Amino acid sequence: MLYTVARPGPGAVSTMGHPAGGVYLEGKIRELRRLGVDVLVSAQTDSERAECDLVDEERVVVAAGLRYVCFPIEDRSVPDVASAGAVVRPLHSLYLSGAHVVFHCWAGIGRSSLLAGLLLGMDGVEPESAWRLIAEARGFPVPDTAAQREWLGAWWAARE
Repeated sequence: MLYTVARPGPGAVSTMGHPAGGVYLEGKIRELRRLGVDVLVSAQTDSERAECDLVDEERVVVAAGLRYVCFPIEDRSVPDVASAGAVVRPLHSLYLSGAHVVFHCWAGIGRSSLLAGLLLGMDGVEPESAWRLIAEARGFPVPDTAAQREWLGAWWAARE
């Protein structure tokens, strides 16, 4: 299921749990494309993608006409700030051009919400507002850990 953040903007930002893998993957990705998704970002690790039968995710996503970005983050952790910024900054540019950017991890609560919050922050949304918008879209609290909440707050305070 796709959880789109209710925010007026040129593009759209969504989070989701990982797509069904294996024989279901192509159909799930085609459905994302039909819904207008332009970019799919996976925050899953290699071992998680293998466990979810998503080893062909990049090939399937690209074949469906979407852009694919893989930025692995260990579950319930936070990424290096510079690396996350380097990944999300070009996605923010795509968002400003009207792209629908979707982030996924395992359940779509922690790592994907963190990256979506970073993109929203680049668009001027303060961290607490970003968490609220994402939580409203998801229907339950985000992020997954206090460290993730603190990470986005620290990024916001230190941004240029």
